[in-house]
Amino acid sequence: MFSFVTPADAREHLRIDSDADDRWLAMWIPAVSTSIAAWLKQEWRLYLLQRDAAGEFVLDDAGVPVPVADDDGEPILHPSVVAATLLELASQYRYREGEGDNVVPADAGHGYVLSRAATAQLVSLRRSTVA
Repeated sequence: MFSFVTPADAREHLRIDSDADDRWLAMWIPAVSTSIAAWLKQEWRLYLLQRDAAGEFVLDDAGVPVPVADDDGEPILHPSVVAATLLELASQYRYREGEGDNVVPADAGHGYVLSRAATAQLVSLRRSTVA
């Protein structure tokens, strides 16, 4: 299960001063992280990617871009993924009943997974599916 931010990061972003919302955060941080991963469609899009001396992406044997790793060998999340996670948590926290920024416009049909702010943060990382 993905968790792109820590509860402490979420508390700071949401300006939560107590532990009253810890259960909410424990449920929503992985839920939002999973939704972001699904929206981006390909796991490698979540991470900063290695580039060679010519500036081209480094690919593994399967042709998939290779993420940059931290000192522990863990891939480093793209800053836009972290920002989108915090933005989506803020939207879900503020509009817990599905109103506000979480309402799908009547003329847009279905398919909205994330708020407009989180989507805007991620759009440059997503693979287009328009045929």
